[in-house]
Amino acid sequence: IAISDFNDVIAGTAGGWIDRETVLAQEGNCWIYDQNAIAFGGAVISGNTRITGTSVLWGEVYATDNVWIDNSEISQGAYISDSVTIHDSLVYGQCRIFGHALIDQHSMIVAAQGLTPDHQLLLQIYDRARVSASRIVHQAQIYGDAVVRYAFIEHRAEVFDFASIEGNEENNV
Repeated sequence: IAISDFNDVIAGTAGGWIDRETVLAQEGNCWIYDQNAIAFGGAVISGNTRITGTSVLWGEVYATDNVWIDNSEISQGAYISDSVTIHDSLVYGQCRIFGHALIDQHSMIVAAQGLTPDHQLLLQIYDRARVSASRIVHQAQIYGDAVVRYAFIEHRAEVFDFASIEGNEENNV
């Protein structure tokens, strides 16, 4: 229950579910808008982060700054910051998503370390990169103004600058 007015939330408004008060930081205007959304298991939401729709955040997830997560599942150590938007997608594993990145259209981001000789490399999506209807896995790097649509990017692959990788619904590349 909101204890004060902020942004478009009125004191007394019921929000989503949390397993402990420390999930929602008291600084900033972060909020879980939908009563069908939940954050638990070490999740931390701070800054002006907005959680909407039937989103689920769990397992040491950090969402901070001006992040918007809508109808998505974020879990297992994902760190999301700056002005990232994640809509109708899954982000799983220890990764970094930051800048003005956009992930949408049922994309799956699955971070896994230790599958290559570079054990410390994290999957990252950042700058103004856009990932739509795609699967990004392992330790891939998507950044710059790159667009990945209907594609499968894996291991230590990098898609960057103004690169565009586009498949279609029938023929995922």
